[in-house]
Formats: sequence, structure tokens, C-alpha cells
Amino acid sequence: MKFKCVQYDWNDIYELCKEVAKKIKESNFKPDVIVAVARGGWVPARILADLLFVKELYSVKAEHWGMVATETGKAKITQPLTVDLSGKKVLVVDDVADTGETVELVAKHVMEKNAKEVRTAVLDFKHTSKFVPDYYAKEMESWRWIVYPWSLYEDAKDLISRIANNGMSVEEIKRKLEEEFEFFVDEAIIEDVLNDCSA
Repeated sequence: MKFKCVQYDWNDIYELCKEVAKKIKESNFKPDVIVAVARGGWVPARILADLLFVKELYSVKAEHWGMVATETGKAKITQPLTVDLSGKKVLVVDDVADTGETVELVAKHVMEKNAKEVRTAVLDFKHTSKFVPDYYAKEMESWRWIVYPWSLYEDAKDLISRIANNGMSVEEIKRKLEEEFEFFVDEAIIEDVLNDCSA
């Protein structure tokens, strides 16, 4: 399956988080607690906790995606929340609403912990998502795989495995990644990934 990628650097992420924080402030929602959806929501949740002056930051691990652009089945919570959120306003944060199942599942899980109110925020909202988050920085009408800086090596490994790279040079792999996926990465990263995979 061929598809195109969108890549962010760390500055992009900070700007997207600032946009989400601005929308939250404009809506007059003041969360007492932020719950990150692990793993993709960890970094945005921590930045939003800083921008919104929220001290209570927790995490719920939910799994849905396996290899790049490959669903592993139905979203499920693998590490639930263990705190009581009675009477608290909670913001659930993930990186992307792709199918929307994960963030919706975690939001319901948080409600079961007696939260007073739960809202959801993501950096990217794709129109493929059946669930519309309360807040998002960017909207994506045509589907693309998003490569976040915290999953660069992981995504590179999966994308390299999708191309027939036996006997290909690093330069050839780089060119093929650019042609097939619009995935642009330094040769040094490709070398690291290939070395780690063969170790």
C-alpha cells in the first residue's frame, strides 16, 4: 500500500500545541487534570500542561496501531487510569484522531473515574475519524500518515520494511522513501535503523 506522509519537527509540535491551548483558553475550559493517551499523547500533553498551568498529569495506555498505517484491530486500554477524578475537569490529549477510536475510548474511561467534565484535544484531526475532538490544531481532509518527531525512527523502520530494500544502498532507500511515501530523512537515520534491525 502506497501513501504519502506529513512530517513535523519539534518547532511544529510546539506551534500546534500553542494553537490547541489558545482554543482551549478561548472556550473558557479550565482543566484541573490532563490525561495523556500513551504513547502519542505524552509530549503534547506535557506541553499543554505547561501552557495551561495544569499540575496534575496522568496517562492511559491504549493501543490501536501496529506498523505504520496498519490497524491492529479494535482500540483497547492496556494500562488504565488508577486515580479518582471526582469533581474534576479533565482534558484528554492525544497526538491524532485518525479513526478516533482511541481518544473516544480513553475519554469514556476517564468519565468512569467520576470526572465532572471531560473534553478531548489532539494536534491533528483527520476526516477519517468518526469521533470529532473538542479541540484540534489542524484538520486533514485527505488522509496521510503523520510522522511525529517522537516516532521518527519507529516510522522509518516500518517504512523501510515496506520497500524491497535487499541489497539496496542507503542512497537508494532514501530515494525510494521519498518517491513512494514523501518521507524525507537523513541517510544517517536510515543507517541507524538498518544497523539496529540487523543487530
